[in-house]
Order: sequence, then structure tokens, then C-alpha cells
Amino acid sequence: MRQTGFLKLAAFAAFATVLTTLGIHFVEFQADTFQERLRFAHDPAYLAQKWMIILHCLLVIVSMFGVAEIAGHRHRGLAALGALFIAVFGVAEITRMLGVLAYLNPLKDKYLAAQEEIAHQVIQLQIESFGLAASVLFLVFILAFALGNFFIGWALASQSGKDRWLGWVLMLWGLLTLLAFANYFWENSLIDSIVGLNGKFLQPLIRLAIGVWLTLKVRSGEIFPRPAR
Repeated sequence: MRQTGFLKLAAFAAFATVLTTLGIHFVEFQADTFQERLRFAHDPAYLAQKWMIILHCLLVIVSMFGVAEIAGHRHRGLAALGALFIAVFGVAEITRMLGVLAYLNPLKDKYLAAQEEIAHQVIQLQIESFGLAASVLFLVFILAFALGNFFIGWALASQSGKDRWLGWVLMLWGLLTLLAFANYFWENSLIDSIVGLNGKFLQPLIRLAIGVWLTLKVRSGEIFPRPAR
């Protein structure tokens, strides 16, 4: 695929992530007890959201690789490092979602089908252990996402042109995500509120801005190296 075609695909992916971001952060599934959580294994909306998260991660990788492609014209090292972290982010979260679909949900079915109390206890322990492993993947996901945005943003902010504004936005987004990573351990309620607002409102706006920016870059033609004379 030529550079123009890839960047058009990246722009489309960025616009699509606006919708998937809204679907991820505004659709919530509440369960106060273990028994209520078991029912999610066959909830169509719950399962659809997990697949949507997988799609979202793929779209983010494509869109941010498009940004890195442009940022790397002058700062290839920073852009490549950022793209690497974005790839790690995607793999971590896709692995976590596939773990829910292919491992956790079948365990829930086994729990519901089991007749003996000892079987219930063993399976419940497996389900709770998966939650701990999923938390580790979630931390990798947050950290990699923060560093990916920061380094790609740094590559853009280090340029002398008008694209620096997006670089600063991505760097700020990266730092805000690092704050969310740290708050996993701090458990500060105020920071939790800030992180929640970021997911629901700031993220869709930034993703929309990325899509518009990529589209304008393709239309302007300024991303392409000039032919030698």
C-alpha cells in the first residue's frame, strides 16, 4: 500500500475510534455479586462490547501508526518508539479481551453446570485468579498507551511546523494516562473522576482531531518528500 492509501486508512480508523471510544466508556455493566457476574457470559451486549474493544485496539494501532508515519519524517527514533508502545498497548488489551471470551466465559459455564460444592469453589478460585492476571495486562495496556502517545507526541512537538499543536496534545494525553496508571496504586477518588472524564470526553475529541489532521495532511500533499531535480 502506498503512503497516501495507508494514511487515508489511518484517518478512517481514527474517525472510527471516536465511535468505539464512546461505546467503551459510556456503556457500563454493573454487577454487585459473583452470581450476577456469571450472567455476563451469555449477555449479547456484554459480549459485543468485548469484540468492539478488540476492534477499537486494532483501529487505534492503525490510526496511531499513521501519525507515527508522518512524525517519523524528521524524528524517526521517537516515532518508532511510540509506535512500538502503541503496538504493545493493542496486544495487551486484545489478549485481555480474548481471555474473557475464550477462557473466563467458559469457566463461568462450567461453574453453572457443576453440581458439587467443591467444584464451585475450585472454579470460582480460577475465575478470581483470572481477574488478577487481567489486572496485570490492564496495567501494561495503560502504561504502553501512555508512552506511545508521549513519544509520538514528542516527535511531532519537536518539529518546527504547525503540527506541533497535535504533538503537545498527545504528550499531555500521555501524561494524563500515566496519572491513571499511578492512580491504580494510589486509589485517589478525585483522580478517578478526572480519568473518567478523560475517557468519556477528552479521548473522543482527540481521536476526532487526529482523524481530521490526517485527512488534511493527505489532502495538502505536504507529507510527501519532494522529488529530486
